[in-house]
Amino acid sequence: MYKKLKIMLPIALFVLFGLMQYFELLPAVDAIIHDNVMVSGRPPADDVIIVGIDERSINEIGTWPWPRLFVAEAIMRLTEMGAAAIGVNVLYSTPGPVPEYDEMLVYAAQRADGLVLGGMGVLSYFQRPGELLEIAYYVLPFDELADEVHVGFLNPLPDADGILRRALATMRFGDITVHAFPLEVYWAYRRAMGKEPAQDIPLDEYGRFPIRYAGGPGSFRAVSLWGVINEEYPSAMFRDAIVLIGPFAPGIGYGSYPTPMNRSVATLGVEMYANVIQNLLEGIFIVDAPWWLNLAVLAFTALVVILLFQWLKHLAAFIATVALIAALLVGARLAYDWLHMIARVGDILIFIGTCYLANLVLGMLSAQYEKQQIRGIFGRFVAPEVVNEIINGNLDIQLGGVVKDVSALFVDIRGFTAFSETNPPERVVEIINRYLALTSSAIQKNSGTIDKYIGDATMALFNAPNDVPNHALCAVKAAWAIKQDSAALQKEVLAQYGVDLQFGIGVNTGSAVVGNMGSDFRMDYTAIGDSINTAARLEASAGKGQIIISNSTYNLVKQYVEVCNLGVIMVKNKNVGIQIYSVENVKG
Repeated sequence: MYKKLKIMLPIALFVLFGLMQYFELLPAVDAIIHDNVMVSGRPPADDVIIVGIDERSINEIGTWPWPRLFVAEAIMRLTEMGAAAIGVNVLYSTPGPVPEYDEMLVYAAQRADGLVLGGMGVLSYFQRPGELLEIAYYVLPFDELADEVHVGFLNPLPDADGILRRALATMRFGDITVHAFPLEVYWAYRRAMGKEPAQDIPLDEYGRFPIRYAGGPGSFRAVSLWGVINEEYPSAMFRDAIVLIGPFAPGIGYGSYPTPMNRSVATLGVEMYANVIQNLLEGIFIVDAPWWLNLAVLAFTALVVILLFQWLKHLAAFIATVALIAALLVGARLAYDWLHMIARVGDILIFIGTCYLANLVLGMLSAQYEKQQIRGIFGRFVAPEVVNEIINGNLDIQLGGVVKDVSALFVDIRGFTAFSETNPPERVVEIINRYLALTSSAIQKNSGTIDKYIGDATMALFNAPNDVPNHALCAVKAAWAIKQDSAALQKEVLAQYGVDLQFGIGVNTGSAVVGNMGSDFRMDYTAIGDSINTAARLEASAGKGQIIISNSTYNLVKQYVEVCNLGVIMVKNKNVGIQIYSVENVKG
């Protein structure tokens, strides 16, 4: 059953995680892996320059927003210096308070062939799943300016955790498709350089593509707008370059978001657009791995997990789990770098961890179940105490023994031979089982270990294999419990069968060799020695319903019992007599 579960459990988890992967129910894990394993920086493009509306410019010109003549001057200056494309990350949706400044801005736009300004799409309330986002209203630059420039929307689309990982490239506005600000800037650059403006960009169903960030905040070359106006920079710096004009100081940006390059510090909008434009310049686009490929990797991983966990122990399974997770992370990074593909391994990593934990719990439950099975079955043939010691690893199951003080108890049914001769075997077995059950219960309740059944006799040990304080007293109390508990059974058998069956009990305390006796292929946990033989002789000397204890036992329990001194008796194979007592009562 355990082996079947080790196979069926990963299969069931594979089905569960396959559905979770298909419906993308664990995007946060994939996002963490993407940000910490796949993404790495690289040198920013030299031909992408940021002209920042920075703190220096604000100190010189005044609080933002500025009169539009300053941006107009910057556009004209950059055009004169040979910039191939200029993108202004500012929304001029309405005319300004000074018409002359608006005219200057329009004039600058007329002279700059590669000028792109920003617009803003107001998203429709209802969106169609799996289709391009639809905008209900498109906020454009005021009419005179819009007629002279290209416009791209400035709308970002961060993930659910607020991190901007994908660039929104296109949206629907009625029957037309509108494009993002960095895409329009890139196309303006290609036109200025005499290249075809169109380029295939792999987009998802929402019109997005993953951004390969070159760097985080402050990575791209940036200069001050005030410095550009005052001709502080050489013309060669901007010749054939892509120049992005935009807010470059905290608090005045149009959409700043944390990125995979820096999750704690937000990247300004103009810097995000610089990263997107570098993606477009390099022409290397990351795509999402198709669902069937992700599922195939999950299926292969499930097969590996089944094979590994089927044969490996817990420590080896843990090492294999760590190695498998590391291999998947390395594979995901290689797929990102070489195939330019994002593999969804987050679900697979959780699948592996869940399989390992499930296998661990299953192993623990199986071990407990096996212990219970051993106790339930093996314990019927060997003393439960011995079984527990074996299960817990405290008992050496090799041949041999140790010398230990023990109290041995022998109990036999007087009159049973005559009863067995005059009754059918089925009845004999029934009665003997009832008597043996009675003796066994009394022995175990008093911390004794049933060593063996010898016909209608029972041998028990106290203080082996477990240590039992006051083991001599426990043995005498067990003997007394047998005598007391058997009274009702004695009357029942006497009334039904006319036979008086009573116990004869002998108890002795002394040293004995305790351990596994026998051969390599068949052994028995028992005790041997003169003290054990003496206990057997005492039981043989006991009459019906009599409990005989030796002097060594009496000296250990005399304050707890009332006895009758029977004097010294001689027993077989002993040259010295034994002082014995008959137990008449156990106090308390």
